[in-house]
Amino acid sequence: MEYREPTTEERAELLRMILDQLGGDSQGALAFLGLTPEEFAHIYRTTGEVRVVRDAGTDVGYLWIEERDRTLHVHAIILHRAARGQGIGTRVFRALMTEFSPRADAIELGVQDTNAAAIRFYERLGFRKIAIQTAPGFTVLRLPLNPAPDDGEGT
Repeated sequence: MEYREPTTEERAELLRMILDQLGGDSQGALAFLGLTPEEFAHIYRTTGEVRVVRDAGTDVGYLWIEERDRTLHVHAIILHRAARGQGIGTRVFRALMTEFSPRADAIELGVQDTNAAAIRFYERLGFRKIAIQTAPGFTVLRLPLNPAPDDGEGT
């Protein structure tokens, strides 16, 4: 996968896309986090890294990631409609696995419970739901990057 730094306009576009994608859930999610929309926008501007995702020299979407200790948190991955269904999302996550496995033990992300297609996609990649308190209407999924070796004792 190729990435590039986003322009100021592209960063603003991704923020709008995130809030649009959350739709009616955005107020509930922000309330759970104890954030106003302005505070969320500040966190977005100051936390982690935003990348423009490129495929074959063409911009195909956005990625917002943050390293938290030894976990890579994917705040958002949004591909343009024309880029969906072509394996680009899989390639993005495979590239993240390769890039971050030397310094992260897992990749985590939150997904809306109503987004069954996204949940199936992440589960096909090896993500599993984890029991953690999160915003109502959301599920947290985790993908171990460096699983512990099997000790052969079935534990």
